[in-house]
Amino acid sequence: MPIREVLILAFESLYANKLRASLTMLGMIIGVGAVVLLVSIGNGARNYITKQFEGLGTNLIVVQPGKTDKKMSFGPPVGNSKEKLTLADVDALEKQSAYLDAVTGILFGAGTVKTLDRSNNVNILGTNDKFVKIFNIIVTQGQFFATEEEHGRRVTVLGGHLAESLFGEQNPVGQMVKINDSEHRVIGVIRKEGTKLGFNMDDVAFVPTKTAMKIFNDDKLFGIRARAKSKISMDDAIEEIRDILKGRHNGEEDFTIMNQYSMLEALNTILGMMTYVLAGIGMISMVVGGIGIMNIMLVSVTERTREIGIRRAVGARKRDILKQFLTEAIALSLIGGGLGLFGSVSLTYVAYGFLRSFDMRAPAWIFLPAFLISVLTGVLFGVWPAKKAAALETIDALRYE
Repeated sequence: MPIREVLILAFESLYANKLRASLTMLGMIIGVGAVVLLVSIGNGARNYITKQFEGLGTNLIVVQPGKTDKKMSFGPPVGNSKEKLTLADVDALEKQSAYLDAVTGILFGAGTVKTLDRSNNVNILGTNDKFVKIFNIIVTQGQFFATEEEHGRRVTVLGGHLAESLFGEQNPVGQMVKINDSEHRVIGVIRKEGTKLGFNMDDVAFVPTKTAMKIFNDDKLFGIRARAKSKISMDDAIEEIRDILKGRHNGEEDFTIMNQYSMLEALNTILGMMTYVLAGIGMISMVVGGIGIMNIMLVSVTERTREIGIRRAVGARKRDILKQFLTEAIALSLIGGGLGLFGSVSLTYVAYGFLRSFDMRAPAWIFLPAFLISVLTGVLFGVWPAKKAAALETIDALRYE
């Protein structure tokens, strides 16, 4: 039987049972849609994390007190670590390193920033003038710290949102604020950066490192951040940091060094596995859809037993019957898969229109696999019903009531 005739017969049969065919295809629509949507979410998460890391700056190196072999760890909390990093370590790296472009020590703490009539509980970050260079921070009003202000001057730079909440439309530069009841002069405001890796830069009060040490009565740093001169020199920069700090710490490597790219690589590995797991979950929906196709086709074989007998009596061969029922199963799977693919891809683009920061648009590479899997599902779950239909004997089929 010509393939054209097989297709016509298959689609005529499906059209004659429109509601049943539509409900059967719904399983494949949901299955393919689930695969595409879940893969898109995983891919969107990877894109989001990558963008967040890139927004932190380039060639970033992180040094934390305490030794750990875990790539993703940011080191033990400073308060729980017997080892410590100090401003002297920062000075040594600045003076002795040949591969570093900028170095800063950082100190975190929580505090209250007040004006005469307003008050905010915020994070306070102690750092030096190199912070803006390392993290690509842009100052929109005033300036960031000058080198001489590292010597404990009571000045502060405010995050964009913090400046607005404290001063409204007034220019904050030159105004006085109280940070934990200690007066500081505002010398600058940074551009609104939003949240980066869970840390909101817009609600931070920056102070010189030595000032932060006085505020929190602490002589050790939360950590050191540095920037290598180039991506090519990253490994050399890390080894240089290790040698300099070990020389200062009696030969002990009581610190952990990580770089931006190794952290991103580890995250991408985790997110890649998550994407595959999500795709696997979506595949379960496709299997359920395939079982639905097989079930309906088996019912169809039973209902159309006399039709099969008549077709066999007028000359149809077993392989013609096999082709017809297999084609119907594949058609259900193809149409359902196509609609599921179109609907889910459209949904990811609509979601991207509402949430630009999370790009979950379906990646192009998923289109062909999702479509081919839907075809394969139709073949696998349509073979048994088709074989059952083809195996019917003509006399038995004609006698069936």
